[in-house]
Amino acid sequence: MSILYKSTRFADTFTGNKETNVRVQLLSWDTLDTKAFVEYLADKNNLSKGDAYKNLTMVLEGIEAVLKNGNILNLDDFGSFSLNGSFCKDKQPGENHRAESIEIKNVVFKAEKQLKKRIATAGFEKYNPERHNKRKY
Repeated sequence: MSILYKSTRFADTFTGNKETNVRVQLLSWDTLDTKAFVEYLADKNNLSKGDAYKNLTMVLEGIEAVLKNGNILNLDDFGSFSLNGSFCKDKQPGENHRAESIEIKNVVFKAEKQLKKRIATAGFEKYNPERHNKRKY
């Protein structure tokens, strides 16, 4: 299976020329929820759904525990997980900031080059609304 894409033209904000820039938008064939992903893992690896769910849960809980301990998780040839934080919006610029005034902004995943190369070998296919199903989000 290949990765769907479509290209869209957008205006140059300085000149107003609408035909100057082209953006590539990658699309998905479908969105997998946890149940569908567990079924996929079980089928692919000849596991029971229970074992696949247990393994997935173990990995996700491990990632969560590493991040909660303030560490960065770097998985060789896959990528790294880290946290971004910011001060709460209700703080004034001149006030002293304490730990209570910091919140987790997001969890960041940065893919390694090797993972990007392996995924890119799937190839790309231009999205055609007549031929492809309507995408689920």
